[in-house]
Amino acid sequence: MIVADKPAESWTDDDATAFEMKLADLVRRFKNLEALQKEVAAKGEGFEARRITMTRPDGQEIHQMVWVDHGRESQVEKIVDKILAELPDEQQLRQAILARLSERILNADLPETVTQIGDKGNDEITGKNAG
Repeated sequence: MIVADKPAESWTDDDATAFEMKLADLVRRFKNLEALQKEVAAKGEGFEARRITMTRPDGQEIHQMVWVDHGRESQVEKIVDKILAELPDEQQLRQAILARLSERILNADLPETVTQIGDKGNDEITGKNAG
């Protein structure tokens, strides 16, 4: 009832399908939260954790626990602000850059065709020739 928003007795086939999808999403979120809590408990205090999951078009997933040391938060914020200032204002392009940058940082073993951002040696963020 909580997941489907209506009693099971009144479900249609579409309701059952929607329930399965919502339940799978809820289970995934609980598993991610549980993994995050376990890591936080093991690491101790002084850190903030994030669990990043990225799904590629071929279905391959990258799961990575990322730690931010409280003592380095100021340094991280300065770098993030600097990077954001360099990005174009177009939201879709920013998201595409984030996806490619995430792939490169989280999983350096991806095929080169997936990790290439530029075309013909040009840096798409600055427009400068990378060669």
